[in-house]
Amino acid sequence: MKKKLANLDIRIQFAAIAFLLLVFAYGAYTLAVAPQGAKAAKLQKDADAVQLQIYQRRSEIKKGLNPPTIETADLFRLARAMPDRTDMPGIILTLSDLARSAGIKFDLIEPVNGGATLTGSYETDRIHLLFNGDFYGLSDFLYRLRSLVSVHDGKLEASGRLFITDTVTFNVLTDSFPKISAELFVNAYVYGVTAPPAAAPTTTNADGTTTTTPASTDTTTPPEGATAAGATP
Repeated sequence: MKKKLANLDIRIQFAAIAFLLLVFAYGAYTLAVAPQGAKAAKLQKDADAVQLQIYQRRSEIKKGLNPPTIETADLFRLARAMPDRTDMPGIILTLSDLARSAGIKFDLIEPVNGGATLTGSYETDRIHLLFNGDFYGLSDFLYRLRSLVSVHDGKLEASGRLFITDTVTFNVLTDSFPKISAELFVNAYVYGVTAPPAAAPTTTNADGTTTTTPASTDTTTPPEGATAAGATP
C-alpha cells in the first residue's frame, strides 16, 4: 500500500493532503467557531435592543421637558377659515368677489332669516343665492369657493373663509345649455357660540303691578377706515 502511494504523482499527494486539511478545518469550525459566532450575534442583538430603549426613554424625557409649540401661522389660518364673528357684509363681499373672479354675477345674495344653526362649538349661517348665466362659470365659482380652505398632507391651507355648498338646484331650458338658472344655499362657518341675551329684570310694585328694567346695551363703533372682510379696494 505504501508502495502504491509512493508511486502516485506528487501533485496528487499534495491535493489529497490539502483536501484532508480542508475537511479538518471545516470540522473544527463547525464544532468550535460557529457556536461562538451565533452567541456573539445574539449578544449584539440584545445590545441593540437595549440601546433602542435608551433612545426611546431619552425622547420621552425630552418631550416632557419641552412640550410642542403651536405655530402662530397655524392659528392665523384657523382664524381665517373659521372666524369668531359672523360679519355678514364680509361674507357677501367674499361671495361677490369669487363670482367676479369666475366671470359670473349673482342676481341675489342674501342671508336666510333664522338660518343660523348652532352645532357644538361652531355656528353655520345660511346664505341664499340666485344665478342666471353660464354653467361652466358657476362650476368655476364652486371650485373657487371650495378651494378657499383645504388640507394638504395634514396641513391646513386657508386663503379665506370656510364655506360649504349645501344645496344647488339647476333649471335648463330646452336647447339653451350651457345657459342655466340655479338656486344655491351656502353655509358660512363661525367659531364659538354666543350666549342668548339675558332677560330684563322685573320688579313687583306695592300695588301689584310690575316694572321691567331695560337691559343696558353696549355698542362698539368700528374704527374709521375699517372695511368688511373680503372687500376689494
